[in-house]
Amino acid sequence: MRPADGSTLSLAGLYEVWYDKSLPEDDPKRVVPTYTIITTTATDSVGRIHDRMPMAITPDHWDEWLDPRNHDVDQLRGLMAPPVDDTLDMYAVSTAVNNVKNNGPELLQPLPASN
Repeated sequence: MRPADGSTLSLAGLYEVWYDKSLPEDDPKRVVPTYTIITTTATDSVGRIHDRMPMAITPDHWDEWLDPRNHDVDQLRGLMAPPVDDTLDMYAVSTAVNNVKNNGPELLQPLPASN
């Protein structure tokens, strides 16, 4: 799934860092970054692939979404929206995306259409 116009698809996510207090302060494993993508029920086009889809943040709302001083949950919730079906390109990719050890631009390449 990617924007049909080639623009950036920015997903709504949350990021937090916590500290494992059972480890010494100078241990790099003490710092644990965590993050998640916020999802919603899939629209028709995405629903063919999966029952959940990411919520998006449009470019005009990036500054508000990323402002760490903004704690207005209702206002932030209002910035999220599922991507509109007709603005997305949907295509099959390699099953290599199913393994978190794999990383690289080749994972984004569409598979050849099967007849």
